[in-house]
Amino acid sequence: MKKNCKRFMSLCLSILCLAVFIAPQAHAVPAFGRTIGGNCTACHATPTWQLNEMGLEFLKNGHRSEALAFKADEIKWDNYLSFVWKGRAYYTENAKPRSQFEQHSFSIYSGGALSERFSYFTEMYLSENTGVTNRTTVAGYGGDAARKKLAEAFLQYNQPLGGKNFVAVRAGEILPEMIHTFGAGARSIEDRAQIFNVATNSANPYKPFTRSQGLDVKLNAEVLEATVGVVDGAATGTNAIDTNNHKDLYAGLQGNLDQHGSAVGLFAYSGLFTTYATAEDPSSAPVFDNEFSKMLVLARFVQDKFRIVGAYMTGKEEENISSAKTETKNKGYFALVDYNFMDSLGVFARYDMLDPNKDNSYSETKLLTVGLNGLLYMHEKSAARWNLELSDKKISEASASATETKTQKILGQLTWAI
Repeated sequence: MKKNCKRFMSLCLSILCLAVFIAPQAHAVPAFGRTIGGNCTACHATPTWQLNEMGLEFLKNGHRSEALAFKADEIKWDNYLSFVWKGRAYYTENAKPRSQFEQHSFSIYSGGALSERFSYFTEMYLSENTGVTNRTTVAGYGGDAARKKLAEAFLQYNQPLGGKNFVAVRAGEILPEMIHTFGAGARSIEDRAQIFNVATNSANPYKPFTRSQGLDVKLNAEVLEATVGVVDGAATGTNAIDTNNHKDLYAGLQGNLDQHGSAVGLFAYSGLFTTYATAEDPSSAPVFDNEFSKMLVLARFVQDKFRIVGAYMTGKEEENISSAKTETKNKGYFALVDYNFMDSLGVFARYDMLDPNKDNSYSETKLLTVGLNGLLYMHEKSAARWNLELSDKKISEASASATETKTQKILGQLTWAI
């Protein structure tokens, strides 16, 4: 064990040195910076990447500086189109293969104002791979390790109400904006928090980060934001449509606390997921229904150089299988702090806990992640950012006779954007 720990720490130091001197990672969208005549720092606190006040405004306005800002002569590809490349190298203790190089993704981002009232946003992946080592069927990949996907795509309409207040309507493949701005979107840590990005029921693919097809309506006021949405719900594969007739609902309420972007929020989701005797065929008999709900309390405190973000989730799932009903309750939380020493170097730490069944003491996942962010260069045409993460993950034993699973991982990510 001591030998493994020494080897793990030696690799950490080696990759850290490599990252500091040669590694890129950027996940801002340079086209959006060009739209407002600036670089990444206009919307992001670099290099830990959280959205600042202008970035939060830009997002809710429909990827523009003001809700009705529009100039027809500014519609040109340089302001509406960006490309992002990501590569990774990682080493994992207690897992095989232990070390890998991974061409993670190549993606296209496009968005901005179409008229005074209409705007759009699209995120597309021409290739993405997260630890897939073969072409056999993997959840969400459909048997293709280099999957293509339309991650998010929506049209937005803004209706002014007077002053800076307006109502925004989005339609398409959408992610609840509150989930985006409290840690699932622009972030210091590449892997999203467990409560956002891990399903609490192995038979139900829903997680709060799920992008679904539908629409939502959001009231944007200076100190209050309120959202209601109706969507198809989660599906078993990327870009698939949920096959049941039920529409999932969500609602969010957010209070803005200061000019830096500090806020508190409450988010609720109610859904139903169904599987059938013939997969994805709603004309065949249903064999599994999962009626579920999630409630999240979210908070963030943002300053010029640092932020503290946290969320607590509680949920309930009622499973109906062959007329037998079971009910499980789940919970989870995370707390994150990141700090920017300068534009080119920042640090972060996050602790996650996820318990998919509160009545089962053998089901918890605990995760500690720490690391560094840095910028190699930045201007309005392009940016390069690197990310180094060390994580320690513990999954409690599945039963009294099983042992706890422990995984230590170091990940370096190399990314640039134009």
